[in-house]
Amino acid sequence: MKISYNWLKDYLDFDLKPAELGNELTFAGIEVEGLHYPGKELEQIKIAEIISLHKHPQADNLSICQVNDGNSTVQVICGAPNCRTGQKVALAPIGASLTGFKIKKVKLRGEESLGMLCSEKELGLSGDHEGIMILPEEAPAGTNLATYLQLQDAVYDTEITPNRPDLLGIYGIARDLSALLKIPLKQPELTSETIPEKIENHLSLENQAPDLCTRYTARMIKGVSIGESPHWLKNRLLAVGLRPINNIVDITNYVMMELGHPLHAFDYDKLEGKKIIVRKAAEQEKFPALDEQTYTLSNDDLVIADEKKPVALAGVIGGSNSHITGTTTDIVLEAANFLYSSIRKTAGKHLISTDSSYRFERNISDEMAEIASKRAAQLILKIAGGRLLSGKLDSYPDPFKPPLVKLRLSRITRLLTLHLDEKTVKNHLEALGLKWIKSEPDTLWFEIPPYRKDLLREVDLLEEIIRLHGYNNIASVDHNQDIMDKNRFYTRRKLKSALVDHGFSEVINWSFSDPDYLDKLKIADGDPRRDLVKLKNPLGKSFSILRPTLIPDLLKNALYNINHGQKDLKIFEQAKVFTRNDQKLAREKLRLTGIMTGHSKPVFWQDKSVEVDYFLVKGIIEELLELCRIDCPDFIPSTQAYYLQGQAAEIIFKDLNLGSCGQLDPKIATDFDLDLPVFLFDLDLERILEQVAVVDPVFREIPKFPPVLRDISFLVEHKYSFQAIRNKILAVNPDYIRKVDLFDEYKGDNIKAGFRSLSFKLVFNSSTKTLTDEFINDIIQNVIRKLESEFQIEMR
Repeated sequence: MKISYNWLKDYLDFDLKPAELGNELTFAGIEVEGLHYPGKELEQIKIAEIISLHKHPQADNLSICQVNDGNSTVQVICGAPNCRTGQKVALAPIGASLTGFKIKKVKLRGEESLGMLCSEKELGLSGDHEGIMILPEEAPAGTNLATYLQLQDAVYDTEITPNRPDLLGIYGIARDLSALLKIPLKQPELTSETIPEKIENHLSLENQAPDLCTRYTARMIKGVSIGESPHWLKNRLLAVGLRPINNIVDITNYVMMELGHPLHAFDYDKLEGKKIIVRKAAEQEKFPALDEQTYTLSNDDLVIADEKKPVALAGVIGGSNSHITGTTTDIVLEAANFLYSSIRKTAGKHLISTDSSYRFERNISDEMAEIASKRAAQLILKIAGGRLLSGKLDSYPDPFKPPLVKLRLSRITRLLTLHLDEKTVKNHLEALGLKWIKSEPDTLWFEIPPYRKDLLREVDLLEEIIRLHGYNNIASVDHNQDIMDKNRFYTRRKLKSALVDHGFSEVINWSFSDPDYLDKLKIADGDPRRDLVKLKNPLGKSFSILRPTLIPDLLKNALYNINHGQKDLKIFEQAKVFTRNDQKLAREKLRLTGIMTGHSKPVFWQDKSVEVDYFLVKGIIEELLELCRIDCPDFIPSTQAYYLQGQAAEIIFKDLNLGSCGQLDPKIATDFDLDLPVFLFDLDLERILEQVAVVDPVFREIPKFPPVLRDISFLVEHKYSFQAIRNKILAVNPDYIRKVDLFDEYKGDNIKAGFRSLSFKLVFNSSTKTLTDEFINDIIQNVIRKLESEFQIEMR
């Protein structure tokens, strides 16, 4: 929408420059997309007088004119038929630029032309191109045209949001600026004298579609004189991008742009039956419109009709069978409102977009129809003359009942961080046209005006208050911006990078899943993963829950890749899983799950191919946990039903279960159509991140003294885990035992039933001295005694 700077000054006394006012408009919530000065180009055009003219000797349709611009006389060749001696005209001198071309000195049929006499169309003032523009005799020669026509204006291109139809008129913009700038708002004149003759004696109204036409008013004016509009009116229309036509049509367009409510004028003599009927169109009914097109209507379209024909497509476009012409003397002035969805549907169906439909589609106010009608009638009597019949026709089946909205002062403080007293709040909202009704403790009640349909709730009033108070006037407070936990973020990234370094590829799956997958994985009924988060409107059973585990999706990913010939597979997903756990909202937890199949690394002819196994998966898990500074977790046999027993472990650290890893049970793999060994890990990333040490690593100097290595081998029962034995060995003398590694496990011949042989490598070191054999042997004996006591080992 275009907004004229000069037009705004008709309602507001302000001394802001155009650029400054543009900033105020933006802060008022009216987005200014551009600012231009339409009269700037016309400042090049001078008013000049034709001193003499004669026919061009080489062309009958050209005239050679001697034109005086107030300073000098120049020769201009003109082809307009209305060119006469003594006329005041618009001269574009050499060097002037008009609509993309520059005026130059030229020769036409051997005669020089030092300028151009312009038509209104060439100047962008109207569509008239029948001849040059003729100015009044009193127009002073030498004055630039923009100054004489008072076209020096600034025009803003703005974007009005759909919920603010009250801003679709200059007056509505001025009302908002009045509240923002705290300056008085001038009211447009609405009063008009009427004659005793009543409109009901000449015209009747029938609204057959009150659900689609929420209000329809009509006034009648007799004896109008159709003619050209005064310059001030044409200037206002040109500034906002409308072309002047005649005084009656121009007034209806002016009021539409002023108040934001469209109007239409009918030629009374063309209304058959002297009756206006608001009705739905008949199927296949023809309607000749003002755009010279004939539209075929349907029963969904609303029309304004007389007794025999449609004369307007309601809210969209008028008809060529009832429009104002030069012979019109009596007019019917329509101001109405229609159901916005109906207008949008009709305009879209017939591909018609007009200034009227644009406004009706945005749910404008019924009450504004009466105000716009009064304003138009006042201007018509002033400009076109005539006699206004008393009374009006008015169909208003559901009159407006102003809603009441309460506003709590405490809410202003809580949400806007403003401490405003009751008087300030009332001043802000009453400046916008709201009416204060009553006050209660901490609460004010306001009546909403009909043009502010967007004000429905307390929060809407809060938005108006902060808008008028000024967003930039709120005191700024520095707060620590804890947008995210950096350690958590970088740890997650580090884990992903580590898996990629091991040859893994990350996958991303939908968060929706199928509950049958839990049955395939044989997850027990009492398992927390059975507390499903179900969707109310799923696309299907396969998308009916939020997934409580990442395993099924990764198995599907594996199947897809295997079916496409990729059997050596390493994939992982880091994502959230969802459970209910008796909470109103779903509980979300991060998991890190991966799957491995086939060879552990690409097959190379020099190397022996190595298949993925449990120990490879376990080693990767240990490396991931080491990155999180989680040292020496316990790996205990897993009881998860989807693992192959004896080939899976739960990962325990400080009595917390951090996840599991192992080989998928072949029977379950078969249920997912997988026919090769599948190894997986499933980590509780939330718990792991909680255990991540956030202290910075400390540098420890490389020992100056050489390490000492010793091996020990012994028999021990199967029931004792490697981790427990390792921890006991380290605990004997942690100052000197720096590392304990298992390098062999043996079960078979010469080993007692229920036992296994374990061989450990122990690394001893000191940062202060060289360790002697005697000292090392004493520690080894202490280790053996401790293991014999705790685990009943038998040395080999």
